[in-house]
Amino acid sequence: MRLSHKLFGVHLVVSFVLLILVGATFEFYLSRHFQEMADRIENEILTILSYELALEFQRNKSWDEFKNIPNAFDRFIQTTLRNKGPLPAFHEPPGPKARPEPPLPPDRPGPSGSSGFPPRLNIALYDAEKTRVAGPDFPDDSPDSKVKFNPVSLHGETLGWIGLRQNEGSPRAGRKPAFRERAEIFYTVGVIVFILAGLVSYGLSRYILSPVHELVRGTRALAGFRFDTRIHVRTKDELGLLARDFNHMAETLETYETMRKQWMMDISHELRTPLSVLKGEIEAILDGIRPVSPERMDSLHSEILYLEHIVNDLHFLSVADAGALTLKTEPVRPVEILKMVLALFETRFKTEGLSLVNRLSCLREEISGDGDRIRQLFSNLIDNALKYAHKPCTLTLEDRVENRMLVIVLEDSGPGVPPHAVDRLFDRLYRVDPSRTRTGGSGLGLSICKTIVSAHNGEISAVNAAGSGLAVTLRLPLI
Repeated sequence: MRLSHKLFGVHLVVSFVLLILVGATFEFYLSRHFQEMADRIENEILTILSYELALEFQRNKSWDEFKNIPNAFDRFIQTTLRNKGPLPAFHEPPGPKARPEPPLPPDRPGPSGSSGFPPRLNIALYDAEKTRVAGPDFPDDSPDSKVKFNPVSLHGETLGWIGLRQNEGSPRAGRKPAFRERAEIFYTVGVIVFILAGLVSYGLSRYILSPVHELVRGTRALAGFRFDTRIHVRTKDELGLLARDFNHMAETLETYETMRKQWMMDISHELRTPLSVLKGEIEAILDGIRPVSPERMDSLHSEILYLEHIVNDLHFLSVADAGALTLKTEPVRPVEILKMVLALFETRFKTEGLSLVNRLSCLREEISGDGDRIRQLFSNLIDNALKYAHKPCTLTLEDRVENRMLVIVLEDSGPGVPPHAVDRLFDRLYRVDPSRTRTGGSGLGLSICKTIVSAHNGEISAVNAAGSGLAVTLRLPLI
C-alpha cells in the first residue's frame, strides 16, 4: 500500500472516530438534558395543577364536577396548562386574544392522552382516599410505567391526589420533536463534514507527499548513475531539508564520479608512458636493433623504478582511502626530522643550484605521530620544490608555535603557480603544467603529503607568497 493511501486512511479513521465521539457526547448530553428538563416540567405541572385543583375544590366543595361531567377534567387541565403551564406550547400566542377553544368531543382524548401535551405524560385525579375521580386508570402491574403522586391540599388538609404516569420505554420516544430535529441536523452535518474531511485529507496527503514522490524519482535516477539529477522542493519543513540534503548528496556523487573518471584516465596515462618505453626498448633489443649495454640496462631500470614509484604511491593513497593506513603513534620531533631530511638532500641542493635559508628553531617541540611518515612528508615537499622552482632558487624554512600548534613554512623563490591552480595543488594526479608528465613527477606527491598531515590531525595549505614563489604551511598539533 502506498504511503499516500496510508495517510489518507489514517485521516479518514481519525475523522470517523472523532465523529463517533462527538455524536456519543451529543447523545449523552441530549438525553441527560432532556431527562432533567422533563423532570422539572413534570414537577412544575403537578405543583400548578395541585394548586388550581385545590382552589377548584374550595369553590365546589367536592370533586363531583369532574366526576359527573365528561371531559371536564381534561378541559380543566388543558386550560390551566395553557394559561399557567411551564411549557411554551401551553401559552397563548402573542397578538390578539385567541378565540376560546370549542368543547372537546367525548371520544377525543385530552391531556390524559396525547392531545396538547407530551405523549409521555398521563394525568389522573384521585380523592383523599386515592380513589380515582377522573382521568385514566393506571394499572399497577405495568412494567414500563411509574406513577408520581402529588397531594392536593389547602390549609394543611389533603383534599385529593394528582397522579402522573411516566412512560419509560425508549428514551427517544419521549423526546420533543425539536430535540429530534436537532439530532437529525447534527447527524446530517456530521456526515457532510466527514465527507469533506475525506476529500481534504486526500488532497492534503497528495500535497504533503509530493516531495516524497520527487525523492523517489531522484533516488531511482541516482541508482541509474544519473548523478546530475536534482529535485525541486520549495517547502521549509523536514521534507524540504531532506530534499536539500539529497541535492547535496547528488552533487557530491557527481563530483566523485567526475574525479573517478579523471583518476582512471590519469592512472592509465601515467602507466602507459613508462610501459611503452619499456616495451619499445625490450623489443628493439630482442630484434637486434639495439645492443645490450650497461647504459641501456640503466635506462630500463630507471623506467621500472618510475613504475614502482607510481604503484607505491597509488597503493599508499588507496590504503588511506580505505581507512587502513597505520601510524606508529609515538612522540616525535618534526623539526629534527626535517633537518635530517635536509642533510640527505644536500648534494642535490648543490647540484641543482638551490640555496637554503634555515630559520628553524623549535627543535624540541614534539607531536604524537609516525616518524617515518613525517620523513616521507618532508621528502615529498622538498622534492616538489626542487622539481618546480626555477634554478637557481632559494628555499626558506621557518617555524613557530601558535595555539598549541607547530607551524612549519617552506617557501621557494618562484615562480609560484597560477591563481586558479592553488586550490588544486593537493588533488591527485594534478599538474600545473600537464605537458610535464615525466620531469614533473606523477602528480601524487602533494596528495600524499595532505593524507599524511590529515592522519596526524593537522592541516596543510599552499599560497603564492607576495613577490616570491610558493609557500607551503604545515600545522601539526603539539603533545
